[in-house]
Amino acid sequence: MTCVLRAIGTTFDVDAFLRDSPLPADPAFHKGEPRIPGRPDGPLKGASGFNATVSRAGFDDLPGQVMDATDFLNEHEDELRRLGAFEGVEEVCLDFGVRRRDAPAQSDLFPAGLLWRAGALDIDLVVTQYVVDEEAPD
Repeated sequence: MTCVLRAIGTTFDVDAFLRDSPLPADPAFHKGEPRIPGRPDGPLKGASGFNATVSRAGFDDLPGQVMDATDFLNEHEDELRRLGAFEGVEEVCLDFGVRRRDAPAQSDLFPAGLLWRAGALDIDLVVTQYVVDEEAPD
C-alpha cells in the first residue's frame, strides 16, 4: 500500500471508534505497545491509532494515489468527519508513499481538488519518500 489514512491520539480509544466504523483499518495500534513487534524492551508507542489503506497504486504512480485518495475522501466523507471529531483524535493524515528519485530536486504535485477536499475534512497530507530497490516489487 502506498497511500494510507492515519489517525492517532494519546487518549484515542481506537477500538471504540473502529467497532462501528466501515474504514478498512490495517493495523490498529495502541499506546504502550512496542514500536517494533517482538521487542518488548524497546521503545513504546506514545499514541493509539490506525492506518487504513487508501491506494495500492505504486510508488511511481502519485497521480493514481491522488485519484484513489480523492475517491476515498468522497466515499467516506461522513465517517471521516466522525473520525476527526472523535474524542482523543489528535491528527488525521493521508500519507503518500513515493519513490525517492536520484535527482538534485524532487517535486511532487498535489492538485487543488485534493487539497480542498482534505482541508475541508481537516486532514493533513504527508509525503513519505522511499528508496525503493529497482528489483523489488512495490
